[in-house]
Amino acid sequence: MEAPEDHESSGVDMATTFDDILAPLGAERFRREYLGKRPLHLEGAAEKFASVMNWSILGRLLGINTIWSASSLLMVLDKETIPAQSYAKVEPGRDGGQVLRPDPVLVKQYLQRGATLVANDIDQLTPELSAFSATMERALGGKVQANLYMSSRRKQAFRVHYDTHDVFAVHVEGEKLWSVFEGCEDAPIAHEIFKSQPQSYHEEKKGELWREVRLTPGDLLYLPRGQYHYALADDGGCIHIAFGVTYPIGLDAVSALYQQMITEPLSRRNLPVNDEAALREHLAGLGERARALLASAEMLEAVRGFGRTFHYQRETYDLPDLLDNAHVAYEVTAPGTRLVEQGGRFGLVRSGDNRAVEVPADVAALTKWVLARTSFRRTEIDGAFAEAPKAVVDRFLEDMQRMALLRIM
Repeated sequence: MEAPEDHESSGVDMATTFDDILAPLGAERFRREYLGKRPLHLEGAAEKFASVMNWSILGRLLGINTIWSASSLLMVLDKETIPAQSYAKVEPGRDGGQVLRPDPVLVKQYLQRGATLVANDIDQLTPELSAFSATMERALGGKVQANLYMSSRRKQAFRVHYDTHDVFAVHVEGEKLWSVFEGCEDAPIAHEIFKSQPQSYHEEKKGELWREVRLTPGDLLYLPRGQYHYALADDGGCIHIAFGVTYPIGLDAVSALYQQMITEPLSRRNLPVNDEAALREHLAGLGERARALLASAEMLEAVRGFGRTFHYQRETYDLPDLLDNAHVAYEVTAPGTRLVEQGGRFGLVRSGDNRAVEVPADVAALTKWVLARTSFRRTEIDGAFAEAPKAVVDRFLEDMQRMALLRIM
């Protein structure tokens, strides 16, 4: 597996930027040479990802029994998923009703037999995991979801397979041998067409072995979506986190097109299925209108806006500052929005849209000030408009949030 000549660590205990995560290669070179193109193995110092996950952190998380269910905590042994009823029991749920919750006694028994533990959707269970995931989302423009795999005793949990998302395997404890194959499925997605492929298909499509990669703590293995692989733990226990990244795809633009086509009368009319000539003409008309809509400035801005918000909610609560208006910070979420004036009247206009939302004259200056920024604190706007009544500023900020032009950071 290709790696840079220099394997020194980034010099920090935790990877805090995308450059840190991809050190010593760096984010720019990674995007240029590897992202979506080919696998990459980066060696790192043992402590590089230690504050993101380690034995102690995992033990504490597993000990919070009520956050787990048989859906979020899976067990796999000898390439077969262990039935939930074999290691979980029906217990009262936190939100009422009942839940099939893993029994720690049974889970530990399976772990001693060499079962692999899979902890799904852990990317918001600690501040460090959430911050790490948010860093990747900002850098890559995709949604990041993390699953943890704890394996031991040279037991192979999964047969050769590919994932329908990019994988950044961050190794934190023990050692694990990954076999990466030359075969790569072309742009698979989480759809039944791909999920239902038999194992014989994967065995045929995986191709020749490309590289065997031994991951140790501090290492990172990047696999583009569709890349065939499997992994095998050493005798001792090991942990890695697979940060999966999904991106906006063409089908998302098709979904946006569907919403646009609802307003087109031709797309709502009955299809003349019994008249071949008329049907051909109808379908051609739909195609022409769809082509025009996809090429429009409105569609471009809609898809760009979708991409800007394509990430998971990772809000934090900065208490008690949140309860003190003087310390509240705001993020401006109005890219492409501008304030226009005509005949003494003011309005907000979004890029690609000629319609204006009227802005009262007494808050026009406030609006212009906000739109010139990406973020600000309440103390800043109060200082800039010291003569404005507090109630006016309060109402203005509430209205801007209601219009999705501002959000509290």
